[in-house]
Amino acid sequence: MQVKRIYEKYQIMPQLVTHMLRVAGVGKIVAENWKGQCDIKLTTDLCLLHDLGNIVKFDLKNRDESKFGNIENIEYWQKIQQQYLDQFGKDAHDATVGIIKKAKLEKFVPYILEEEKLYFDEPREDKLNKANVPTIILMYSDCRVKPKGVVSYRERIDDLKARYGGVGSDTWYDWTYWFDQWMQKHVSIDLETINEAMVEPLFDELLENQL
Repeated sequence: MQVKRIYEKYQIMPQLVTHMLRVAGVGKIVAENWKGQCDIKLTTDLCLLHDLGNIVKFDLKNRDESKFGNIENIEYWQKIQQQYLDQFGKDAHDATVGIIKKAKLEKFVPYILEEEKLYFDEPREDKLNKANVPTIILMYSDCRVKPKGVVSYRERIDDLKARYGGVGSDTWYDWTYWFDQWMQKHVSIDLETINEAMVEPLFDELLENQL
């Protein structure tokens, strides 16, 4: 099934669709320039699915446009949100895994679960060398996208700290600096050159991806 059909069938909010397209665009470019072995299609597809269930964590009652932009048909999306809350609860990863399973795309579930754990483990080289490359690239690419577009890794991390009022641990913020540098060593492209202008033209192609 095409990615765009998945988004339509499971009624994914436009804001989430755009976010996942941006993450997938970054992920595809990173995967194409990875110095070691990397499954480019798997990595790209994983990025296109990684936040399918995130509607469950949105505060759609307060309509905070600074986080989500202008949401049209808000009552409709509140209804869809409640349906997913009833099915999967408030945990966005549980909802994402649930949708992926409903779509019979179970092969992506281990990567989704691995990325969730890895992100808060503050992994150094020993753990990263054992992790799946698509998971690592997803973890990085997701931290290159703000609600309004692709930004530098540092800008996104600072944005997360400002928006959510803290980080997972006292050492997490320092670890993100290290991880940014580690990623740069493993690609043949200057990661800072990846921007919105490079990623946005990929959207139509990414929507056509066959899963």
